[in-house]
Amino acid sequence: MSWASWMQGLKAHWAIGLFVCGLGLAGTLTAGGLEQLLRDQRISTVLVHGQLKYLDARTLEDALTQEFAGTFFETSLRRVISDVKQHPWIADAAVRRVWPDTLVVEVTEQRPVAILNDTLYLGISGDLFDPPVPVDEPLPRLYGSEALSQQMYSHYGVFSERLSGLVDVVSVTHGTDLGWVVELSGGTEIRLGRSDLLSRLARARDVIESPAVESLDRIAQIDARYDNGVALTPRAIQ
Repeated sequence: MSWASWMQGLKAHWAIGLFVCGLGLAGTLTAGGLEQLLRDQRISTVLVHGQLKYLDARTLEDALTQEFAGTFFETSLRRVISDVKQHPWIADAAVRRVWPDTLVVEVTEQRPVAILNDTLYLGISGDLFDPPVPVDEPLPRLYGSEALSQQMYSHYGVFSERLSGLVDVVSVTHGTDLGWVVELSGGTEIRLGRSDLLSRLARARDVIESPAVESLDRIAQIDARYDNGVALTPRAIQ
């Protein structure tokens, strides 16, 4: 090999080496820049999806956007879900990231089915919650222990079904002394006690259907806690 050929090969070798090193350096710089970009990218929008009746989606989106305006990848989705579920009207939530700057929050709204002790609301899922603004709906009222709220609502459904076509049930009470008490739409109370509830309710229904009872407006209480009959308490004459 001549001196000239050897020098040309050496130059080509160095040229290739420099080119490869250049590619490596450029790749390092590109990766570093991308890492910095991802680290600095911030959330600018939170979108709320779900069938909403009591919540305003835009108001909720604005509040969540302000709360979670952190970096895109460093924001904890678990924390987002936990915080969103603290809202009294949200029963459940899920969240996902959408590049480059958006969080999408899927919410399941509470659906109130009854009011407990005039303060708490019973959701269809069985949760008790306390909304900041009362619900303007004719919901049944339950009175008793929070631990028995679902049982009271179940009993309300049975009592309402057994008296359907005659009168509406507006409240159900479970107490430690009288047991179960059913309040009707006209204000009449049916006292059922603690046991044999359906048989006692059937006797109370017979009284309500009886031709001898012209109007429940005259009856304050139907006490069906007896084995074979009921006791009627008339309303006070005003």
